[in-house]
Amino acid sequence: MLSGCHRTITAEERGLRDQLRHDLRGHSFAAALPLARKVLRFAPRDNGAWARLAQAQSGLHDFGGLRQTLADWQKAVHRTSPKFDEYRGDLAQASGRPEEALAAWRKAVAHKDPRRRIFVKIARVEEATAHWPEAAASWTEALKIRKSVSALLQRAHCYRHLHKWEAARADLEQAAWLAPNESKVQQANADFATLAKFVAEVRDCDRQLAAAPNDASLLADRALLFLRAKAPDLALDDATRAARLAPAAVRPKLFAMLALRALGREAEADRLGVRFAQLETLTPDFLQTLRQLDVGIAADPNDAELRVNRAWQLNEIGQPELALGDAEKAIALDARCAGAHAEASYALAKLGRDDQAYEQIKRATELDPNFSTAWQYRGELEMHRADYSAAVGSLTQALAINQTAVGLSKREECYRKLGLLAQAEADRKALAQIHPTR
Repeated sequence: MLSGCHRTITAEERGLRDQLRHDLRGHSFAAALPLARKVLRFAPRDNGAWARLAQAQSGLHDFGGLRQTLADWQKAVHRTSPKFDEYRGDLAQASGRPEEALAAWRKAVAHKDPRRRIFVKIARVEEATAHWPEAAASWTEALKIRKSVSALLQRAHCYRHLHKWEAARADLEQAAWLAPNESKVQQANADFATLAKFVAEVRDCDRQLAAAPNDASLLADRALLFLRAKAPDLALDDATRAARLAPAAVRPKLFAMLALRALGREAEADRLGVRFAQLETLTPDFLQTLRQLDVGIAADPNDAELRVNRAWQLNEIGQPELALGDAEKAIALDARCAGAHAEASYALAKLGRDDQAYEQIKRATELDPNFSTAWQYRGELEMHRADYSAAVGSLTQALAINQTAVGLSKREECYRKLGLLAQAEADRKALAQIHPTR
């Protein structure tokens, strides 16, 4: 559209404009850029000429040039077109300013006959920031202008995050009707069919959360349901929120790690300090115990015994980083807690910090001389250090308190290393009485 009075367009200008439109449609932005500059010299107050220059620069990711073009455009044209705001939004988004981009794009679509592509841009930014209601609304506006399979799938994705199951199902069914053989459509419908099996349980959690929206334990419960339903994106929503509400809880961290890995976001999962584990290896009994411990620690964060118990559980499933955190917190709360030092030792050993592990287990046996498992573990660490004489002493202490097959076997091994064959044979015979088929 030209501002001011109509003017005559020369054959040269018409040819340039035709070639420019052709290059832009073909995404030949490098060829389009000099043509756009030439057209602009013919029509320096033409919104369309400025928009085509901005389009070429945006296509080339020449954001410095685009910034200058927008500034010049605003000076040259009294009333800029909606495309000015669209490209202003594009520049803001490319510069890492999504809120500014959204404001510009919303201004662009407020004009008569808004462009569908701008609603798509808005929807994608809202999705990226987990603003699901706003994203769904923008996809709806885009669908009003033109229905497409991709927009239906994206709006269904938003509806899933909003737990609007029937609306999501309707969009997926409509996408399947439009493109029944498209792999993305088939996969989305298959995923939803798996999720649908868990919807009744999810709705129970939804009702409980409606009454207690900030209950981190309930959010973790729902995250677990979503993991079992093969919906890691929804699990991550709940696990992330639960972790913010209850930073001392462990279940949200475990579930967030599982969700991120299922989504292929390995680097983010690594930053959680949680080792990889399969959901299937986390037994219902373990998860229930961990839930109770998380709740107990949230209620009384200064209870050292609860921290020790959780550290033990975490050491058992191979999470030494998390276990060490609990053990160290327990030691800070009660420096004379032998169990805390023992759990710290187990975790440190798994982390390859053997000297520190040995110091912690020594401290545990000093604090509680009747702690048989600590004596046995101390003996095992001494064996690892090839200090077999010390190991015999520690294992003997453990066996005097509680005779175990493992303790006898370890001490027999130490005796043989020391050449004390008579003592080794005595332990072998004692062990045979416990396990006659040995």
